[in-house]
Amino acid sequence: MAKDDLKDTIGDLYFFSLSRLIEAVYYDEDLSDVLYFIVYLAAELTGGMGSTIRVLGRDFDLRLVASHGLSNSYLEAGAVDYGKSILEIQEGGILFIKDVEKDSRVQNKPAAKKEGIKSVIGIPSTVDENTYCVMRVYFSNPKVPHQDEVDFLIALSRLACIAIHRAASLELARS
Repeated sequence: MAKDDLKDTIGDLYFFSLSRLIEAVYYDEDLSDVLYFIVYLAAELTGGMGSTIRVLGRDFDLRLVASHGLSNSYLEAGAVDYGKSILEIQEGGILFIKDVEKDSRVQNKPAAKKEGIKSVIGIPSTVDENTYCVMRVYFSNPKVPHQDEVDFLIALSRLACIAIHRAASLELARS
């Protein structure tokens, strides 16, 4: 397969995936299913080993709402500095960690090493002052993402945040 054909195929996969997700959010499909589909796509279509979505709660904790491809022991390993993560979300900057072992921003290097994580991409999103989330994709090799991958991950993260916001709004309307 030629390089241009491969790029077109990947672009088609991104487009189809985003179209399907927009339908799921619009038609109010089960939030946990939508979020799982997002973390699955984030990992699988970028070559990642796993992905997570965490939501900033009212008590300023980052609550795990979806994950794919990571062990429970890693997800529960702790040592997350919520203050740093909250600033990351509020500042809106994309986090690229090419080498987990050498990057000072990695908060639990032993757990990451045990899990086999070499690189991380973090995409923060917000809908309003009440809905903040961060999607992270974990890689078993050093990763420098292409711009189309970054754009795709930004779209997935924003759709996750919109789905969470929509579900919360619908819940408030029902009560």
